[in-house]
Amino acid sequence: MSLPVDELKWIELRLEAYQIRYRSVYHEILDHIISAIEEKRQTGDNRNIESLFQQVVDGHLGGTEGIKKLVAEHEEIYKEGIKKLWMQSLKHYLTWQMLAFTIVVLLLSLKLPDVELVRSSVFVMCILLACSPTVYSYFSLRDRVMTTMDGKLSFFRVHLIKKASISAAIIFNVIYLLSPAVIANTPTIILMALMMLFVLLNLASIHFCRQFTASNPTNP
Repeated sequence: MSLPVDELKWIELRLEAYQIRYRSVYHEILDHIISAIEEKRQTGDNRNIESLFQQVVDGHLGGTEGIKKLVAEHEEIYKEGIKKLWMQSLKHYLTWQMLAFTIVVLLLSLKLPDVELVRSSVFVMCILLACSPTVYSYFSLRDRVMTTMDGKLSFFRVHLIKKASISAAIIFNVIYLLSPAVIANTPTIILMALMMLFVLLNLASIHFCRQFTASNPTNP
């Protein structure tokens, strides 16, 4: 037995009071409450929507504290899923071929003149490579996880971008912790090693976004 539109609207507005942060979690709890109330109505329970809502929230979800616990549990499940997907994407490129390619690049970098212009150029490439995963993930996932509904933050929006922005966090910390003089005098081979790290993270981020898209064909 489907609930009338006005009661569905009331449930949505009432659930707002619980301040559930993430859209995906919010809709899972909303669907659970609606389904439970519809079942009660089918069994002949014709009490007003306020009474049924509170009974379901208290009895099925454990009240306010129960909802908080449920939200925390869902967040942990989602975090573990995203973490697992990221590690799989990283391991996908942690291969002997990648190691051999890195060694070749580092050996070739020894042939480059160790002058400030070369070091600066390599460091600029590091910055571009470090920031590109964030840009790529934003545009590749925008239609799926970048939009919000009903003012809710997307759980995936927060945590996918965090994973894809690891390289940006690394380069920003390098810039913050090291003075320009230190960076300018860093040996070229060290900067090339840093660049290859960002190449690896770039490839992993692209694979990560594509795997997420493939496993979530609709907006979560």
